[in-house]
Formats: sequence, structure tokens, C-alpha cells
Amino acid sequence: MAKYDPTSPPIPAPETGLPNPLQPPSVEPPKIARDDDSTAYARGFEAGKRKAATDKNPYPEDSSSAKAFDHGYLDAQKVRSNDKPPG
Repeated sequence: MAKYDPTSPPIPAPETGLPNPLQPPSVEPPKIARDDDSTAYARGFEAGKRKAATDKNPYPEDSSSAKAFDHGYLDAQKVRSNDKPPG
């Protein structure tokens, strides 16, 4: 078994999920990609087609993306209701 040598530097192991002890932590939060309204509408449309209870609006309240998501969700529900056979 190898002896412990306190003078050797630590070995970074990012593949194990451990932070690099030689690099200071980032000061800025990670950048989050923002969707434009057409992408938000498409996400809402797909969620409306699935009609799953877990598909909630992921956008901040009162944002234009949240409104686009809601419109897409409702439009998909209208399409689904028109697909049903009459009677």
C-alpha cells in the first residue's frame, strides 16, 4: 500500500462529480437558455396534446413566454376535441 505524501498536490476528479480543489468556485450563476415565444408555444402545444397533469407551465408568471405556452396548450386541446368522432 502506498504511503500518504502530504506534499503531493490533490488530483482533480471531475468525472466523479467532485469539485476541483485548485479552482475557485464560479461567482456567476449558470446561464439558463431562454425560449422565444414560438418555442414556448410549441412546448405548450405538445403538453396540451399529451394532457398530462405533470405538464405545467415552466415559464415565469406574467411573461410573454408563459402566455405563449398557455395559448399553445389551449390550442392543442381544441385540436384534440375536434378529432373526436361525432356522436
